[in-house]
Formats: sequence, C-alpha cells, structure tokens
Amino acid sequence: MIYDPEYLSRLTTLKGKRKVIVDILKSIKHMNSNNYKILINNLENKKLKEKLKKTNINYFIIYTSNLLHGNGSIISRLKMFKEINIEPNEIGEILFWANPKKFPFPDTSENYDKKYFEQKNKLLKKYKVSDFLELYVIESLNKETFLNDIISEINSITFHNLDRINWLREIIYELDPISKQKVREKISIHPYLKRALFSKPISPVILDGNNIAFWSIPPSTKNIYNLLETLSKAKDFYFPFYIVFDKNAKYMFKNDGIFKLPNVYFHSPADELIISLAKTKKGKIISKDKFRDWDKNIKKLILEI
Repeated sequence: MIYDPEYLSRLTTLKGKRKVIVDILKSIKHMNSNNYKILINNLENKKLKEKLKKTNINYFIIYTSNLLHGNGSIISRLKMFKEINIEPNEIGEILFWANPKKFPFPDTSENYDKKYFEQKNKLLKKYKVSDFLELYVIESLNKETFLNDIISEINSITFHNLDRINWLREIIYELDPISKQKVREKISIHPYLKRALFSKPISPVILDGNNIAFWSIPPSTKNIYNLLETLSKAKDFYFPFYIVFDKNAKYMFKNDGIFKLPNVYFHSPADELIISLAKTKKGKIISKDKFRDWDKNIKKLILEI
C-alpha cells in the first residue's frame, strides 16, 4: 500500500492540507475571518464545515484554543463544544489535523473517546503505518473501493434480478449523504430500478399486461417498460410490480423476453388474478380496463397515470 500511486497521491494532498490547517491553528487567538474561511474549506467533514460556517468566529477561537491548549482531560474539552452545537466526534477532526500521531480522524457514527482511540491504534499496527494521517488515507481509499463495489453491484441490476434491490437498498440506507450522492451519480440502470433503490414505495403495483401492450399501434410489450419509466418520475412511487397477462399473450407476442421476468403471471381471465393480487398485496392496478364485470369497489384500486 505504501508504494501505491493512489495512496501516495492522496497522502501528499492531505499533508498539504494539514500544513495549511496547522499554520492557521498556530495563530488561533489572532484568527481573522479570512483564515477562518480557509480553515473551514480545508476540512473533510461536510457536516462540521456547515456548522462552523454558522458559528461565530469568536466562539470558535475560544473553544478551540481551550481544546488545543487548555487544562483538563481531552474528552471534557471536546464535550464543551456541545455548548455551541458541535459534537465531539465532529470537532475531533481539528485534533486530528493538529496532531495525527496522537489523534485519529473521527467517525461521526461512533463516539470520539478512549475506546475509539484504542481501536484506531490497533489499526495502526495492523497496517504498519506511522500515524493516523496515513491510516486515514488507507481507510478513505478502502471506502472508495467499497463504494465502487456497491456501484458495480447496482449496475448489474436488471428487471430479471429484482431480488438484489432489497439488500442493496439496505446498504445504501446506511451510507452517509456524500457517499449516497456518489452512488446516485455513477449508476446507470433503468430509471424505475434506480428509483426503487432510493425511494420508499407507497404500495405494490399490478400491471394489466395485455391491456398495456395494446396502448400502441402495433401492440407491443415495450409499453410496459415505458410505463415503468413514467412511474419512476411520479411523485408517489409504486414497487414492486406484478404483471398479469392473459394466457394467449405467449402466442400474440412470441419469444418476448418480458415473459421471463419475475412476478409475471398468466391467467385467463386476467382480470380475476389482477384484482386478487391487488387485494392480497394491497396494491394499485394500472389498466385502461374499467373492470365492469366486477364490483364497484375495484375503481378504488385503479391508479390513474
């Protein structure tokens, strides 16, 4: 890892950033608004940066001077920042830049305390690096690799392997906002599948396959994919989808790949199964059929698009 070009490039960048931050912290008591902006811009934690932008510079000077040069335990000095709405595991980044041999980069999902320091010291030994700056480089590169693996998994999703969506959605949910945005920007799958990863669905949706196919001239099951794209842009999101065809659809649309999708059913009359699924799955129906042969309550299940 030490000789990896990406590692060395990232380490050089962070060392340059640290020099800027340390130079400003050396004169913390004489900090001006310009230096304050430079310091904020060089920090890594987006949430901390946003909070400091709203924090009075004089408060920052007082609390940070005490953090770096005050008396008492470092934990108690970190906790004092709560008085200005900044958590210890956020402001701990200042300690990291000031002394990366002693203080690790904080993780905002964990407490910045003695136990956390011990865990990070074990990682120093594991990776055989000299300080927490080098460890932070390794961890940030590992995180990028992890994100790239997630992106690769997502880009392999098609309408034929919808079972992957649920577990990938759980992984995405645990990501921080910045990582989520990176994932959003780098995935290239059908819009409906993408929406399924990031939106909480209102309910399932049952598609009247034959009816939708006949929305165009000539009839085509491609209308179903177009419909799903339309659903991806709607205010409310409906997922998963179930498609019900009449049994004769296999003869009308020969060798159609859509018939091999999961959650595709063949039933005659199709209306019977469509309504049954809508009731059992508590879903909505998409069809231009009026279902006149069924009870009037069916109208409540129809989704207008």
